[in-house]
Amino acid sequence: MRSALSRSRIRFAGALAALLGVAATLASGAPRAHQARAALVLVHRIPVTVRGTGFTPHARARVTLADVQKQVRRPLTSAHGTFTVTFSAVVDRCSGWTVIATQPGRPLVVLHGPKPECPPA
Repeated sequence: MRSALSRSRIRFAGALAALLGVAATLASGAPRAHQARAALVLVHRIPVTVRGTGFTPHARARVTLADVQKQVRRPLTSAHGTFTVTFSAVVDRCSGWTVIATQPGRPLVVLHGPKPECPPA
C-alpha cells in the first residue's frame, strides 16, 4: 500500500512540475504563434482586396489604402491573427498605391504597389 501511495505522489509531483514549466514559459514572454511577423498580401486589384497574417488574434487592426484618395478599414482579426479587407478602389499595374496596417503595440506593416511597368505615353 505504501509503494502505491509513493507512486501516486511521484506522478502528482511530475505533473505539477510540468504544469509549472508551461506556466513559466508563458509568463516569460517567450514568442508565441500570434507574435509572428505580420505581413500583407494583395489578393485582388479589382476591387482592391488585401489579406493580413501574423497580427494579434481577436483584435482590431487599422488598414489604410492610399492611392488617389485615402480609405480606412478596421477589421477584427481571426483566432489565427488573419484578416481580409476589400476597398472600393481599383488599381492596375500602372497605379501607385500603398496599404498600411497597424495594431496597438505592434510595428506597422506596409505594402507598396509594384513599380510601374507602363510603356511611355
